[in-house]
Order: sequence, then structure tokens, then C-alpha cells
Amino acid sequence: MTANAPAWLRRMRRGRGETPSNPERDLLVAAMIDIGDRLRDRDPALWKRLNRHLGEVGVECVIVDGQPYDERLHDAVGREPTADADLQKTVASTERAGYVDRGRVLRSPEVMVYRTEGAGDDA
Repeated sequence: MTANAPAWLRRMRRGRGETPSNPERDLLVAAMIDIGDRLRDRDPALWKRLNRHLGEVGVECVIVDGQPYDERLHDAVGREPTADADLQKTVASTERAGYVDRGRVLRSPEVMVYRTEGAGDDA
């Protein structure tokens, strides 16, 4: 279907995450994510506001602190040592938020992963 599709069909496609590609929108979303990366530590309130507005247009910010590490969903960027075996391979912190645009992964979250002493080299 083209951009000339009836409004009801465009709404239905949006609801299923099948909206047509829009290069201008994609560029604006990428710019907002870049700005968000710079704001997260400097102005957390503004970062939250930016992500709330991105959410209003279908772009979800993904923070996975405390969740089990999954190499298919997360990019490990480092390890956080722990003596607690229950924390092994759990996300210690999300260093850079991930983003999903209406079901399409724009960027996986970059995370620090808890590792106990003597654990293997993966993640």
C-alpha cells in the first residue's frame, strides 16, 4: 500500500507496527535519541520528558536494570564484579538506553553485567 492509502488503512497499519518508512521522521527520531544520550546524566528530568514525547509517537525507551542478561536483546559493554551468585548474568546498569520504534529495534540497550569471580569469559 502507498501513502495514498485511506486514513483507516493507515491507522490499522500503524496499530500493527507496519507503517511505511519515513526518512524524515527516522532522521528526527535519531537526532532526538542522540540528544537524549547527552541529557541522561546532565538533566534527568529533561531526558524523561524527551522520552515521554518519543513514546507519544511510538518510540519506546528501553532500560533493563535488574533484568536477566540476554545476548540477543542486550549489548554487554562491561562487567560489574559481585560476590552474590544470585546476581550472576543480571544487568547491573543500562549504560545507553535502547530504543524500539513501533516494534522495530533502533538500538539495543548497552549494559553492564554482574559477574562473580571466576566466571567464564562470555558477557
